[in-house]
Amino acid sequence: MLKGCGRILPKGILTILAIALFTVGGCDIDFGTGGDDNGGGGGGGGGREIETIQGSVIDVIPDEPLEGIIVDVSVDGVDLETGVTDDGGFFSIDGPIAGTALLEFTSEAGTLLGSFGVEIFPTAIVELGDITLENGVVKLENINPEVTFEAEVTQNNCTGSTGSMQAEARNDQGTKVAVIQISNSTDLIIDGDEVDCEDILVGRNVEIQGDLVSSSTVDASRVEID
Repeated sequence: MLKGCGRILPKGILTILAIALFTVGGCDIDFGTGGDDNGGGGGGGGGREIETIQGSVIDVIPDEPLEGIIVDVSVDGVDLETGVTDDGGFFSIDGPIAGTALLEFTSEAGTLLGSFGVEIFPTAIVELGDITLENGVVKLENINPEVTFEAEVTQNNCTGSTGSMQAEARNDQGTKVAVIQISNSTDLIIDGDEVDCEDILVGRNVEIQGDLVSSSTVDASRVEID
């Protein structure tokens, strides 16, 4: 215990002195507040700071090796990341690639095999699935890519198990507002339990998985709060 001028100072006075010293020194003191629990995942900050896009080239017409195809990702004309297919034609590209992206597939010899545009939400993992490159055209076996991303619910216009939500995905790269279509086949989950649409409140952070049916619309297979 601190002694000053031969006297032992009471504990309460020590606390006041400590606060005064921090305040005079220009330090902000955060006493903190209790957590707000409205079912988990409060609103606020962005999610993961990189995105992922992946897929498998299963055929090239005219015939080209599946291995060694160069996949370039650009956004707004700026080259961002590059990947190369393995011996099975699979590629996976990670990086800050959010935005309206253009994928270009090029052979090892430098021949452009095809290009494909896709919207990549901030925080998203985009799964293109099986891809055929035919005479310069990129064909997806699944017409709509599968996307998984983190977002904050900004509107909830569904009841029971049908309707739509609006969600905002964001990180340091930017913000994207998406319409999330909810149907009877959508799994709505909070802490591992199935719930109704009304239980997913505006302001909640959620993970969304589903098919990207347009640049800003997702047909959700799962909406989940941990």
